[in-house]
This record gives sequence, C-alpha cells and structure tokens, in this order.
Amino acid sequence: MNPPARGALAALILARPLWGQNAPLPDETATPSVKQDVAVVATRLDVAQASATVRVVTREEIAAMPGVRALPDVLMTIVGIDVRRRGLNGTQADIGIRGSDFSGTLLLIDGQPATDPQSGHLSADFDVPLAAVERIEVLAGGGSALWGSNAVGGVVNIVTRGADLGRSNVQLEMRYGHGSDSLDAGGFRAAMRVSESVSAAIDWYRTENSGFRDDTESASGLLRVSGRWDTGAGPVTLGLGYASRNYGAYGFYGTAYPDQQESTRTRTATLSSTLTLGGWTLTPSAFVRAHHDDFVLERDDPPFYENLHDAVTGLLRVAARHGLLGGALAFGVEAGRETISSTNLGSHGRDHRALFAEFARAWDPAAPAASSLRAGLRADTYDSYGSRLSPYAGAAWNILRGLTLRASFGTSFRVPSFTELYYVDPQNVGNPDLRSETAWNVEAGAALAVEAVTLDAAYFHRRATDLIDFVRSSPDEPWHAQNVRQAVTDGVEASADWTRGRPAFLTQLRVQAAYTFADLASLSAAAGGAAQGKYVLDPLHTKWDVAAGVALPLDLSATSRLSYFSRPSFADGVWLVSARLSWQAFQGHILEFFVDAENLGNARYEEVPGVPLPRRTLFGGFNLTW
Repeated sequence: MNPPARGALAALILARPLWGQNAPLPDETATPSVKQDVAVVATRLDVAQASATVRVVTREEIAAMPGVRALPDVLMTIVGIDVRRRGLNGTQADIGIRGSDFSGTLLLIDGQPATDPQSGHLSADFDVPLAAVERIEVLAGGGSALWGSNAVGGVVNIVTRGADLGRSNVQLEMRYGHGSDSLDAGGFRAAMRVSESVSAAIDWYRTENSGFRDDTESASGLLRVSGRWDTGAGPVTLGLGYASRNYGAYGFYGTAYPDQQESTRTRTATLSSTLTLGGWTLTPSAFVRAHHDDFVLERDDPPFYENLHDAVTGLLRVAARHGLLGGALAFGVEAGRETISSTNLGSHGRDHRALFAEFARAWDPAAPAASSLRAGLRADTYDSYGSRLSPYAGAAWNILRGLTLRASFGTSFRVPSFTELYYVDPQNVGNPDLRSETAWNVEAGAALAVEAVTLDAAYFHRRATDLIDFVRSSPDEPWHAQNVRQAVTDGVEASADWTRGRPAFLTQLRVQAAYTFADLASLSAAAGGAAQGKYVLDPLHTKWDVAAGVALPLDLSATSRLSYFSRPSFADGVWLVSARLSWQAFQGHILEFFVDAENLGNARYEEVPGVPLPRRTLFGGFNLTW
C-alpha cells in the first residue's frame, strides 16, 4: 500500500456522518413531500418511483463534507460523476456523467438550464453560493425525453433555498474562513418574511487566493436575490443571480501558450410558479442567462490574442399535470433562443421549440414503494439541426420488502456549442459542419434498504453516434473539432451506506465505486485515426471512494474521505484524502468552528492534462447561524 493510502486509512478515523451531526436518519426524513421534491430531476410526476438512477445530496450532507467550498467539489463526491477541475474554489470545472464529456451533461438551476451555448467549459460558472443550495439532484443516464439537448450522460439539478423560510420569520447566517495560499473566503445569508405571504432572501459569498504557483490566482464573488409570494393558488418565485470570476488560467486550453488569463460574469433571472387550479397543476416559468467571457491567451501580452464573448440563453416553459387512468400525465411546451456575440466566433443565434409529455402509474399508490411504469416522449426542433424525437420508458419493481429492481431505455442528443462550430486560435480549430450528437441508453439496477444499510448497484450501456470532440494525430498539430462516428460505453456503479447517528461513535460508513469501459482503439478509428482526443479519448476509467464519520465527545465531529481515480491521461491513478474536524460551540448548531484539509497525502496530480492542481491545503473558520 502506498503512503497516501496508508495515510488515508488513518484519516478515516476522523470522520463525521455526511448527513450532519444530530441529523435525522433517512427513514425519519422520507416524507411524501420530500420524495416529490427529490423526483424533480427525473420526472414531473410524483406517483411513481424513479426507474433510472437518481442520487440526491442534501444541504446537511454538504455542510459536513470535508474540503468542499464550491459546487464542483460537492459533485466530485457523487458516484458516476467525473469532475475535471482546472482550479479550486469553483474557478472552472468540466462535469461529465457516465463517460460523457462536459458538453453531454445538462446542468440546471431550479430546473432552468445553466449549460453555456458558447462552451460547456463555462457551464459550471454557477451564480449560486454553496450555502444557498437546498439539495443537488443527479439523474444518471440519458435525460433528453424530459430536458432536451445536452442530457446525454445525465442531468444535474441544483435546487436553491430561495426565499422559502419554512416556519421561521428571519434567517441570519455568516461564514468566514482562511487557508493555504492566502485563501480568504466568507459570506452571509439574510432572509425574512416581509408579510404573511411575501418573503425575501439574499445570499452572498466571496473568495480569493494568491495561487499555489504562478498564474493560478483567483477571485470570485457570487450574489443571489430571491423572492417568494404565496398566493391562494400556489407560490410565485423570483430568482436573480450574479457571479464574477477572475483567474489565472495556467494551461487551461493548451500548453503551447500556458500563461493564460480569464474573467467571466454570469447573470440569471428566473420567474416561476406552481399553481393548483381545480385538478390541474400548472408550472409556468421564464428564464434568461447572460454570460460574458474575456479570455487572454498570453497574459503578459494581451494584444497578441484576446477573445471577448457574450452569450445569452432565454427560455419560456409551461407544463401541466393531471390524474389520468389511475396514474398521472404531465405535458408542456417550451421555446428558447441562444445567441452569441464574439470577437472570435462572430455573431450567431438559433431558436428551438419543444413539446413533451410523460405518463406514470404506480400499481398500488397506497404502498410506500409501489411497482410502477413510466414513459415519456419529447420532440425538439432546432434551427439548422432539424427535429429530434426523444422517447423514454422505464419500470421499477418492488419484488421484496426493501428490495427494488429498475430498468429503463431512452435516447438523448445534443447540438454543437458555438465554440465547437466556429472557434479558431493557434491551438484549436472549430468545424461549422458538425452534426448533432445522438445516443441511446439502457440501464438495469437494484436497490436494497435494510434498517441502517442501503445498497445500490446499476449497469448501463450507451451507444453514441457523431460524438463531438477535439482530436489530433500528433502533438505538433492543432486540435480539430470532429464527429466521432460511433462510441460505445459500458459501466457499472455501486454504493453501500451504513448510517446510525448519535450517540454512536461510528455514525456512518459509505463506500462507492464506478467503472467505465470504452474501447479506445475503436474510438480512435471512429475519429479518423486520431491518436489524441481532449475528452472522448480520455474517459474516466475508475473512480471509487470511502467516507466515514464519527461523533466525538465535547460536541466534536469529524469526517474524512479517501478517493481514487484513473483515466488514460493519468493511467497510474491518484489517491486523494480529505478530512474535516468541527466543534459546535453551542447547542442547536448556532456557532461552529472547523478545520478542513485537502490532499493530505500531498499527491501530485492533474484532472485535466497539463493543468496541475494544488498539493496539501488547509482551511479553517467558523459558521454562524441565527
């Protein structure tokens, strides 16, 4: 066993349940309303179990995780998700699911698309502070039948706290921390009930650090303003977000000119409601996202090569659901437009329209985990890419008490990003003749819950056609965007959770693993013999981790996580260890002091080839809740 692994086993002694100290056990929180909310990413209906793999991370779990300060850090802990960070603290990350690249993962915030039409590299420029997140929902597998383009590998939906205060009238929270490389971070949340039916909230967070080497410094600020009006028919919500990021981008987009620099701004606005009218439930929404990107290829000589991009996404959606034939039917319509104005890409725009419908039925609605069937169909039409039908069918069988089997089939697609179509620089060349990427997916899985133990396992198979990647035959050539004719991906995922909670010493043990199999020789041949590919030819092969938790005397708690990953560009793999120690100064979680440690094994590693990440880092501070 290598030294990082030995250190990891010792670090697992310091652990805390990912559900959070004194948090209720899963069976205490599984109320019907929670189940309905959790199903949002996988279905608009609440009458049937999910027939595909759905994973949910709650706010309490996030608060207890070691080494987590931004949303990509949380996503790294979820089995099946491949997060390739170029910097820490949410600077920039590519998020893939089940072997798909970042462009094949659809990112949502409260059900609205965060995916950037310029480039999937910028989709994770979230304008949501981590403390403003209520939960994160992940649908693994194709999701185009529900959400449309980009949902090839899966969907991530970030559900915000908004201005929902529950039973309280006022919420005040503050947090601050300081750490390695002059890392300085802090923020607050302030929410109040303005009147009996109106409430408002503000979430703000900032972070900056000097970087662990030249050209790795970063600074960011995130602001989210939320409002809620509880009408007689249901709530009407408003969300406004803003994020700014400035960072050294060492080797982000190639190593020929590694000293790069980038600045981005993200602005979003969402107006939505859930209205109950008779036996109908209507969910209309309007959404807009504007993103600005300023990229400099050589930071010491900006005039040599600088790109300015402004991309805007707008979307209108209306959905309705109603009981039908012993089950429920949901259907709706949406229309959207994507535009870009760029010094490099030029000015382009495209419209899209969609119709969707979904039906589900549970065979025994009174049963807590009834067997069920679900089917869906969506029709999308894109300018220049024609129409696309995306069907879905799935079933879940509760064959024994606590044991559920599931199976599903679906298709998915994505249209090329504007960068893949039009971008040109000394290292990368786009292709305006790219075709849409398509895929079909099958999955079979099983879940078993027995008292404090939960087991889950799934096998998936995806066959993709016209997969889009930047490829080349030698390091002396630039990367060229190209359709890979066909790519087949198989994989297995498994997880095991054991949870007890206080006053037990060992409160949780979690083990999870994912293995993805792809024939790289076939992929290379399908890419015209290309020897290197930025994404498709460098899939995540193995990922697993172990997390454990203990409750210590004097209101001390700890968590730690040992993880491992490997891919063709990092074939030897890397062991990473993180740990968190916290102390509750008062009962009721009013004031918490904590210390975080990342990469305790001090490993040298890269998640993106040519972009090194920090060695061992420390971070400590406090969280105040009133």
